Amino acid sequence: MKRIRSQSRIRKRTFVVTGLILLAILVVGSAVAFYASSLIGPADLVRFTVDEGPSRTSVLGSGISLDQAESSNFLQDASFEPLVFRKALTIYSGDATTLTVSSEDASAGQYGDGFFDGASARVMTLTADGLALKKTARVSQYGINRVGIFQSVKLPGDTPADLAILAFARRDEMSLAVGEKGLVIRNLTGQMPEIAESGLNADLTGACATTQGFLVCSSQGDLLFSVDGQDWQSWFTFDQNPLNAVAASTDQDYYVAVGDHGKIVTGQTGQGTVINSQTTADLHDIAYGDEHFVAAGQNGTILVSGTGAIWRQIQLPKTIHWQAIDFRDGRFVLAGNDGAVAISEDGKNFRLLDSASEQNYTDIVMLSKQQLIVLDEKGGFAVSNNSGSSWLKSGIETGMQSRVIALAGKDKILSADAAGNLGLAQLVAEIQLDSPLKEGQYQAGDLIFLEKTATSIPDSYLAAEPQQAFYQDPWDFFGNGGSRRTDEEAAPGGGKSSLLVQSTGSGKDQAAAAIASQVIDPELIQNAKQNEVFQIELWMKQSDVADRSVQVWLSGPFKSIGTTFTNVGATWKKYSYTFVLPIQASGLSSRETRLNISINSGSLWLDRISLFRGTESSELLSASFQTEISQIQPEFVRLGFLSIGGQYARQESWAAGLGNENPYLGNTGWTIKPGNSMYAALKLVKSSGADPWLVIDSFTSEAEMLNLIEYLAGPISEPYGKIRLEHGAATPWTEQFNRILIEIADSVNVLQSDQQRADFVNLMIQTISQSPYYRQIKGKLVFVDGMTYSDGVVLSTADYHASDLTGLTLPDKTQAISDAFLAYYDQIPRNPEKLAQNWSELMRTAQLRQNGTTLPDLAALTELLLRDLGNQSNLSNLALPARDSQEWQKAWPAAASIAAACAEGVPLEISDTSVAATAKVNAYGFKTDQQVAIALTNLSDTLANCQLNTELPIQKASVYKYDAQGELLSRQTLKKSDSRITVLPGGVVLIVKDLTE
Repeated sequence: MKRIRSQSRIRKRTFVVTGLILLAILVVGSAVAFYASSLIGPADLVRFTVDEGPSRTSVLGSGISLDQAESSNFLQDASFEPLVFRKALTIYSGDATTLTVSSEDASAGQYGDGFFDGASARVMTLTADGLALKKTARVSQYGINRVGIFQSVKLPGDTPADLAILAFARRDEMSLAVGEKGLVIRNLTGQMPEIAESGLNADLTGACATTQGFLVCSSQGDLLFSVDGQDWQSWFTFDQNPLNAVAASTDQDYYVAVGDHGKIVTGQTGQGTVINSQTTADLHDIAYGDEHFVAAGQNGTILVSGTGAIWRQIQLPKTIHWQAIDFRDGRFVLAGNDGAVAISEDGKNFRLLDSASEQNYTDIVMLSKQQLIVLDEKGGFAVSNNSGSSWLKSGIETGMQSRVIALAGKDKILSADAAGNLGLAQLVAEIQLDSPLKEGQYQAGDLIFLEKTATSIPDSYLAAEPQQAFYQDPWDFFGNGGSRRTDEEAAPGGGKSSLLVQSTGSGKDQAAAAIASQVIDPELIQNAKQNEVFQIELWMKQSDVADRSVQVWLSGPFKSIGTTFTNVGATWKKYSYTFVLPIQASGLSSRETRLNISINSGSLWLDRISLFRGTESSELLSASFQTEISQIQPEFVRLGFLSIGGQYARQESWAAGLGNENPYLGNTGWTIKPGNSMYAALKLVKSSGADPWLVIDSFTSEAEMLNLIEYLAGPISEPYGKIRLEHGAATPWTEQFNRILIEIADSVNVLQSDQQRADFVNLMIQTISQSPYYRQIKGKLVFVDGMTYSDGVVLSTADYHASDLTGLTLPDKTQAISDAFLAYYDQIPRNPEKLAQNWSELMRTAQLRQNGTTLPDLAALTELLLRDLGNQSNLSNLALPARDSQEWQKAWPAAASIAAACAEGVPLEISDTSVAATAKVNAYGFKTDQQVAIALTNLSDTLANCQLNTELPIQKASVYKYDAQGELLSRQTLKKSDSRITVLPGGVVLIVKDLTE
């Protein structure tokens, strides 16, 4: 029994011990689980660990990029500045006074012969030390579509000698030449021309392309066809009389061949039929266009037919021996003896053009409806760029006495001489300067920059010819007399020109008034408040105006409002008128609202006209626009709208006051881009508490760059310091800002190689360093290389490089942003001189494009700005869309504001320590001596609960909660550093702790 009891006692003790151990394990496990749960939290809690990390390199911050500004003036083109035309071209060749460039580039479908006559010219050359100024001069002659120097076409070794080429044809990329004794050469403009066997010994006199291949005629009446120009088959014509030319329709495969004694052969594929043309004159050439064949020849013969079967003869008042015909862009052109040229728009009605030439023309080529090249019997060329109204003899020695020519592609000419030589010449523009180089000559690769201004559209502006109304300026004229822009007069601070209004009246009859008028965009004033005050300002002077009186009024769907300015003087003075817009103006869209200025006699000069709200200033950008930017509080404002050295801004136009922007002829017609005033732009930056980011484009000269630095840093005793003072800024701008970023860019791809791009950046930096003010301001200047390098390597000495981040809004926002960043990383060039951790890349512009009606939300835009800061990017700029565009929404300025407030100082190390980490909820943080800032972004479509684990002192931080549309919903205080924070779908939470409190 004792034994049994003893065993029982042992079993109980074991059970008790085991139970105690299990209990201990449970207690410890519960404690560990509790601790783990306190660290990890529930499965839907996104937890971030935030540390300072080892890096101590500060980022530059986050700003905005503005490509458009908003003027306070409701009027467009109100200072009547001249139109500006700028062009940069690469030189092909030249001597001491004359150079050649690509004719296609020189014309660009816009600039006719003589367009840049009188323009200023600046030639830059590439030296061993980089880009250098070679010459400044004026253009004495600007001639386009000149035939350049012929380069010999290398023919196969088995090409028969001394056989003349008689005709050319081209189909797609295949070019063909035919000539004496059955000669056929294919692939003329390719790398390896070839001799093809025609099977004939007769001279091949004409050739054309068909929809199926090539068709050739001969001096013995043969017709040959080939699909590829290599293998030929004969088509029977029943006649062995000579044929001189052949043409084919572009639709039903009709062909017509013409020859001596009025011979015509026509047909479709295969056998041809000889037609009675009712003429015995030799027919020299034929062309097809607009469903018509037109043949021409001796004794003024012009024949027209639809199918080639029935022909009608056209009679002109003068008998011409026609030698050649061409068709392009709906127009037929004939060329003949004694410089005769005839044109037809329909192939039925021809008009003979006046010609001062006595040369006999033997061939003609049309480049376009307006641009023609003729060849004379001596091998000379004449060019017309105005549809044959005038002709200019080319002065270029082509190196070849051409006998027959043809267009080879869009900008090259094929030529053959009587000895069987073939040449290929580039169509070039010939530019003569008014003074020679003192040493050397212009060389291939040199760059020439041209600038021309005009108070009206030049006659040689080709683009305006078919659509003149498209290029009308905003100012209309009504009444008796007329108006014109004049560069003989300008008001003080009014730029280069003004508007002259002239009346033919005597001053007694109101009906004889001369009125300058402009329509006001109703959207600008339709939100006018009751009793809101508006103001009109203008500069005027007059001559012989009766009673020295000028009427100014606003007309529209309300009773006209205005005044009469009396005693207007003969010298420039500023006048103003203040008024209240009637409340009926709420219906402004129902009828035009116009500003009108009128005189009844004499002459009136107008300049610097402004119509604006009484709370605005005509010298500054729109107050609401400035307020919008100021509320963002960016670190930098990239002034993309301020065109320094841009293609569409007059040189140094940035130095003028607001409103003196020059118009230019763009894709939307007569265009004026507001805000091109350095003073107004820098005042905008100053009011927002930011630093400026200037953009220097590729048309900037060294002289302009030095003047810009003088404007920014020079004393008021110097010319550009004085201009700054006249604008209203006595203190140098370099003393008003902490830093000024200077980006050197090439927005229109003027520079063709990586070396040219880098050399231009270095030239601008070197030029700035040569300024007498550089030593005192160099600590404030930051140089940014804004070039795109083909080889992916930065070659300049700039402090930073800048690239653009652009993406498309997608339903999957995470994927959209990832795609945008991958493209961004791919375009960032390497910089062998700078280590990766230096973050030498700046995000010049960041944007998500609208996708249909889908707009980016706040979280996505904020992600663009913060995701890469401190990795490869040192600064991010949000590219703000125009406020009147469909893309604009509150999320844009809200994202810029959040990023600007957050991205200051050293990036914090943040990791997602959630149970299941997600890429759709992210955190970004930065720390300075003054603050800690953390932004939480939610790219998902559901609510996100977040928690921060950090030793940073963020308790009692301010918490700003935004929704997806950028609306600030609340501002709270973070009670504990690990408090749970809710982030709305597409929304952002910004946490800011002021460390100075």
